[in-house]
Amino acid sequence: MQITIPLDNRSLLDWVSFTLKVNDPREVLGIIGLLPSLFVELDYGFSGYRKSLRFGNICIFYAGREDMGCHVEMSGQGCRQYEAQFAVNPWLELFNTVLNANGNFTRLDLALDNIDGALNLKRILETLRDHERQIRTFYSGWSRYEKGSFLAGEKITGETIYIGSTKSHIFFRIYNKAQETGIDGQWIRFEIEMRNNRAQEVARLFISDISVGCLATGIINNYFAIINNDDSNKSRCTLQSWWADWLQSTEKISLTTEKATRYVSDTMDFIKQQYAPSLAMIKKHLGPEPFKSYFRDVLDEGSQRMSTKHEQILAASATVTIPGRKRHERK
Repeated sequence: MQITIPLDNRSLLDWVSFTLKVNDPREVLGIIGLLPSLFVELDYGFSGYRKSLRFGNICIFYAGREDMGCHVEMSGQGCRQYEAQFAVNPWLELFNTVLNANGNFTRLDLALDNIDGALNLKRILETLRDHERQIRTFYSGWSRYEKGSFLAGEKITGETIYIGSTKSHIFFRIYNKAQETGIDGQWIRFEIEMRNNRAQEVARLFISDISVGCLATGIINNYFAIINNDDSNKSRCTLQSWWADWLQSTEKISLTTEKATRYVSDTMDFIKQQYAPSLAMIKKHLGPEPFKSYFRDVLDEGSQRMSTKHEQILAASATVTIPGRKRHERK
């Protein structure tokens, strides 16, 4: 799938992690509603878990201490892959099921995509630099990250503003999503990253009657506001009109889903899962050297038959490393 700018402002779940008090990963699959045949078993895990099941960017970690249970982690792309397995939006049912099973959410990221121009990174940066007059917040600081390419001259290829500490249980991340993905147009993403007790609290609110848009603006208003300097007491200062307009429009958006972007690593996983036994059979039949010759012929023919779809997958994978190698991720 080629990455394109959304048609409207929207909200997405962009990272979901939780721990369940069960030690059998097959029981976890039943809780999250995914088929065992989708997953590959791996003899490594993380953070005390010795093994894992993996389907794309969805991982189930297990075989830790008896009291560790199983841990489920879905990155942003993993969330898209999870959504793709269901005919309707699956998140409300998943959150209900996990909480009813006494699960503990350890991280939730909510992405707010703005495409109507209400958010502007330059304007936000200017207000942050004038924070004594224009900002009301509980946070002690903010930071800005910028990156460029040696191949693109002086062109900036990415800019991210962080509000709050990345070590805290909740902070905000704002960046130019269109610029990051290399497409032209207006697309600013405001992300709310929540961890540990904050993630658990928001998960409980998520299954209540409150809308996702109201939930997001409530979180933002509680921690950060861009204000007019119109009262000696900051708590009584009014919001700047452009910031208030964005918050009001955000209140009206509901949680949506998005098709997963395909990467080269996804195709690699598919071939490994579906065709590894067939390839091993061919090698055993031909022998090592004839098999190499056969595989070269397959690659030569494949190169000639590559289409625009394959070029788009290559372009989307340019900043993503293959499984098993360390990857620097935004989140």
